[in-house]
Amino acid sequence: MTIVIIEDEPHIAWDLRQSIERLQPGSIIQPVLDSVEAGKTWFKSNPMPDLIFSDIQLGDGLAFDIFTNNLPACPLIFCTAYDEYAIEAFRHNAIDYLLKPIDEKALEKSLAKIALFRLPAAETINQSNLANALRCISEQHKQYKQSLLVTYRDKLIPVQTANISFVQLQHEVLHVHTADNHAWPINDRLDHLEALLDPFLFYRANRQILVAYGAIKEIEFFLDRKLLLHLKIPSRQPIIVSKGRASDFIRWMDSH
Repeated sequence: MTIVIIEDEPHIAWDLRQSIERLQPGSIIQPVLDSVEAGKTWFKSNPMPDLIFSDIQLGDGLAFDIFTNNLPACPLIFCTAYDEYAIEAFRHNAIDYLLKPIDEKALEKSLAKIALFRLPAAETINQSNLANALRCISEQHKQYKQSLLVTYRDKLIPVQTANISFVQLQHEVLHVHTADNHAWPINDRLDHLEALLDPFLFYRANRQILVAYGAIKEIEFFLDRKLLLHLKIPSRQPIIVSKGRASDFIRWMDSH
């Protein structure tokens, strides 16, 4: 069996290699790939191995970036410190994971699981499921803004996102409203800012407003199946969720 290890921590890679050699004598283990760039280069010029062990976070990016344009047609075992919620997407087909620090008994179970797949690798992996799994974990790992720079006279002031109640577009000027009832102008677009903030914590209520979960005091059923949001701080204009987004908004609230 030919095996590729993708890991940027030398001692972890060495321990993993030693354990594999004890559990799977005769395996051909390729030189360790310690970066996204090294991985892309190797997979472009070498045949697909029988098995890949891969860390998730590498020094120059996420290991998923290696497979952006070339999903592997072989089983994958991710070696990760992620919690179980984040890696639930890997519980299918020939995709598995090992939590760091890697336990040899857990490694043995993963190798046994992979051995159950007797079909050729291309038939074993569901490429669609794998793509969805990689996208899911990549989103879990995405780093969102922890603070924003707002303008005040001739100064730039950092505002912690945890203190933001809502962001509102008024008269073509974007304002960040904080829990202490300040409204700070910010030189940005609402669409761009929405992409920078954690969607678990912020929701695009309508075209003009992005609202924080922690700022919502209560929700009122409004005209024509719309929702009227009452916040912990006052807003000059009513914050209304359209009937088309009402169900999605309720699901977002219920997910917390």
